[in-house]
Formats: sequence, C-alpha cells, structure tokens
Amino acid sequence: MLRPIYNLSPMFQVKQMSPKDFSFATELANTMNWNMSTQDFEFMTQLEPDGCFVLLDDSKRVGIATSISYGKVGWFGNLIVKEEYRNMGAGSLLVKHAVDYLRGKGVETIGLYAYPKLIKFYSNQGFKADDDFTVLNAQTLNVSNKETLPPIGKHNIYAVTKFDRECFGGDRKKLLESIILEEGNLSYYASKGNEVVGYVAATVYETMAWVGPLICQGGNVDDAVTLLKVVLAKLTGLKVYVALPKTEIALADMLSAVGFKEDFSVVRMYLGPSVAKNCIYLAESLERG
Repeated sequence: MLRPIYNLSPMFQVKQMSPKDFSFATELANTMNWNMSTQDFEFMTQLEPDGCFVLLDDSKRVGIATSISYGKVGWFGNLIVKEEYRNMGAGSLLVKHAVDYLRGKGVETIGLYAYPKLIKFYSNQGFKADDDFTVLNAQTLNVSNKETLPPIGKHNIYAVTKFDRECFGGDRKKLLESIILEEGNLSYYASKGNEVVGYVAATVYETMAWVGPLICQGGNVDDAVTLLKVVLAKLTGLKVYVALPKTEIALADMLSAVGFKEDFSVVRMYLGPSVAKNCIYLAESLERG
C-alpha cells in the first residue's frame, strides 16, 4: 500500500515514515547527540503508524518528526531538520502537519518537551510553557535496596493503566503495554488495599536504561521514593536516565545521593488545555511524554 505524500509548500512535502527511512532518521537524530537507534523509530511507528513523518525537498529527505495519540491527549517529539534547511519554515511545517494529524485523531491537548533554545519557536506555534524538567543520568549505577514491591505483569496491567489515565489525562494503554509486557523491561506498583497508588517502569537496553514513567498520587513521596529504589537496584552496571520536574525535590535529592547528575533541562509545553494533574511524575521519554 502506497503511503500518501502531503504537499505543504512549493518547496517541501511530507510523507509518512516507513522502514526505509529508519536509517536516515537515526543518522539525522544523532547529529543532535540523541543516542537513538533504528529500533527507536521502529517502536514509534509500531505505536503510531501514521504519526511519524519525513520532510522532503523534492525527493531528498531533509527532516523528521514523530507524534503519538492517547485519546484526548497527544505528544509531539523528535523534530529535527537538516541544518542547511533551518530557518526556512521547514520545522514549522512539520509541527503543523503533526498537529493537524493529532487533531484529526480527536486530540484536544498536545504536549512536548522543548529545549530552552526552542521555547520561542514552539511558542510561535501556539504552545505554552507548563513546567521545567531536568534530565539526569548515572554512569554504571550501583544501588543497594532491601525493599520489595510486586511486579505489574499481565494481571495488574489494567489497574495500572487505569491509574495512569487518571493522572496523565490520556489513555496510554498501548504505550504502557508495550513497555511493561516486554521481556527484559522492569515494572512495579505500590498499592493500599486494592487500590494502585503508584507505579514505575523502566525500559532496559544492552548497556543503558530509561526509568519512566513513574506516577504516584500527589504528596505520596515515600511510595515514589520506594518505587525508584526498587527499580534502580535492578539496574546495576547500566547507564541510567530519568526525566523529572524540577519541583520534585525529594526525588532529585534521592537520585543525587546515588550518583545521578543533571545532563540537560527541558520545558514541558502544551497546545490546548493543560492536562497536568497533582501527581508525582517521571516522564516515559521526551518523545512520548
């Protein structure tokens, strides 16, 4: 089946990303030191087949963007255009195309994480700053922990996705299942009675891991810290990344105590009504929220 090509200007066109574009997308993304692989774009297109895009100048590939829909909430990420095509409207066209796509899926609020130097660019597209996040990493993590929590697994995935939806504002079932039910990844939950009050997941690669999402009820810092300790203790020897709001002082202090250092900062921005709830939160990724 041929994928459609959308004419956006006399100069540029946008087409949906296909497997033939994964190598290009990876090479372009890694000019920004994003440390991505072709598997990352394969994963994105599996989650949202029609929401990943390649920008063309005639037949030459010059940019990429990805997006994902979660019901009334969507997320935009991985925007990059070749340097020689910047300041020519290419990035704005990709943003507009992704926004139009998500609106067509019924999305009312679109989120993204912006590097500080791009806040003005996204503001010009209608996005508004919501919260400051910091991305931390620890080299060859070694955390000791005696506490235990139950893994999520198939039996508890429904309760966890329901809890996540209440805090996140959108239905991330397809994303959470792809992480939690994937062999090799980690996930745990905390409960009181029969009620889920928090959970954490970690995507584990060969030499590194990303911890997130983590969500806990607002003010439930002790459970959030316990969830973090339990999952970090299983990641010994790996380079580990997390992204959390700068207001989460208790989590930041705990992470600092076990060797995490700030890598860079981003700003969460929304187009449409803010969906942020009073919950303790670690991002799943910068690409998908």
